[in-house]
Amino acid sequence: MKKYLLASVVLCPMFGTANAQSSVTLAGIIDGGIGFRTGASANNSTQWAFQSGAIQTSQIVFTGTEDLGGGYSTYFYLASGFLAGNGALTNARLPATSGTYMFDRGAWVGLKGDFGSVQLGRSFTPFADVLYRSDASGYANFASLSNTIYQNLTGITGAQYTWSNNAVKYLSPTFHGLSAEYMQSFGGVAGDFGAGRVRSVALFYTYGPIAVNAAYLDANNPGGAAGNDTVARSFTVAAMYSNSIFRVGLDVANFKNPAIGTNQTFYSVEGTYHAAPYLDFVADYTFLADKVADRDGSYFKLGAHYYLSKATDLYIEGGMARNHSDGTVGVASVFPASPGINQIGVMTGVRHYF
Repeated sequence: MKKYLLASVVLCPMFGTANAQSSVTLAGIIDGGIGFRTGASANNSTQWAFQSGAIQTSQIVFTGTEDLGGGYSTYFYLASGFLAGNGALTNARLPATSGTYMFDRGAWVGLKGDFGSVQLGRSFTPFADVLYRSDASGYANFASLSNTIYQNLTGITGAQYTWSNNAVKYLSPTFHGLSAEYMQSFGGVAGDFGAGRVRSVALFYTYGPIAVNAAYLDANNPGGAAGNDTVARSFTVAAMYSNSIFRVGLDVANFKNPAIGTNQTFYSVEGTYHAAPYLDFVADYTFLADKVADRDGSYFKLGAHYYLSKATDLYIEGGMARNHSDGTVGVASVFPASPGINQIGVMTGVRHYF
C-alpha cells in the first residue's frame, strides 16, 4: 500500500505560492525466492541459492510532486535497490571500493509542463525505457530483454545501459500516439567534452493495441575517463500487440563496441497470456547472432505467476540457455555463462509491491 507523508517534513523549503499542492509517496518492491542452475561456473557446476530479486530487484522508492500552477509542476524520484536475502544495498552492482550509491536505481528532479518534461540526475536511459516498455513477458531479471543489455560485449555494463549519471533527459508530450525522449549524460572531464559522454534517444508510437518503439545509445568511456573512444553503439527496434487476454512482442537489439570490433544482434519474441484474473503465463525466446566470432547462443523460458492479490504474486519461471563454443548467454540476466557452457535454471519465489 502506498503511504502518503507530510511534504513539509521531508522537503526543503519551497519557493513559490503558499498554496502550492505537494505530495510525497513511499513505495517499493520486495522479491525473494530460491533458484537452481546448472552450468553455474566454468567447470559446469550446479547451484542452489537464495535469490534476491530473481524476477525484479527489491527496492525502496520515494517520489514527490508539487503543483506550481499554470499547468506546471516539479517532481522527483529516488530509488534504492537492496537484496532481500541479507538487506545489503545493491550499490549499482559495483564493489564497495567504488563508492556508495544510496539511490542506485535512480535519482532525479524534473520540471513538467505543456512542453513535456525535463529531468536532471541519474536517469533511466531512453534505450532502457524502450526495452522495458516493449518486453511482452514483463522485463524480468530472468531470461528476458534484460539479458540483452547485461550479456553483450560492449564496453559498458548492463547497469550503465539502464541508468546514466549526470544526465539531462527530455521527454516530449504525446502527439497522435507519438512521443520521444532524448538524454545527454556529461562526463565532466575538463577540456574534453566527449570523454565519459553517454547519449540516447527513443521514439514511441501507439495505435490502438499496437506499439512500435525504437532507441539508440552510444557511450564514450563512461565514468569520467579521459579520451573519446566510443565503447558502445547500440540500437533496438520493437513491436508489441496487446489486448485484455494476451501480449506478444518482437524485438531486435544490436550491440557494437567500435573500440574492439564486436558486433552482436539479439532477436527476441516474448509473450504473456492472462489466463485468469489471478493467473498469468509468460514466455520468451531469444537468439544471439554474433557477426565476428563463434559466440552464437539462445535462451528461452516459460513461467507462471499466481496473484494472491493485486500487490502479491507467487511465481515460478524455468529456462534454458544454449551456447556455441565461445557463447556466454545465461538464463539469469546479470549472470552470463562461461564460454561454451549451457544452462538450465528454475526460479521460484514471492514478489510483493507496497
